Amino acid sequence: MKNFQQLIASIEQTHRHLQGRAVHAVNRALTVRNLLIGFYIVEYEQRGEDRAKYGSELLGKLSQKIKIKGLSAPELSRCRQFYNCYPQILGAVAQEFKDLLPNPILGSLTQRLDNNASI
Repeated sequence: MKNFQQLIASIEQTHRHLQGRAVHAVNRALTVRNLLIGFYIVEYEQRGEDRAKYGSELLGKLSQKIKIKGLSAPELSRCRQFYNCYPQILGAVAQEFKDLLPNPILGSLTQRLDNNASI
């Protein structure tokens, strides 16, 4: 660095650039998290043996049991709606997050996405 002003400018530029990338990474991760949570809920509702027993109480009971800040019943409902509106996003990120998706479900998801694409 030639002078103090260049040092300041370099630090500020680096901070802005990398902070922007961090925000983007966090937003992407939260988007995928919400989509996966919605996917899990939909899969459970469609295949769960005790789904009739839970009915509309599922999201309330789920939010009480998981106790994760920010995942209230309304937020879980939004996750489910998000997945129902954009299931194709999961297909786009399935390989990257395959460790979070059970193999039989991943296979059925891929088939379902392929079938929907041809409609």
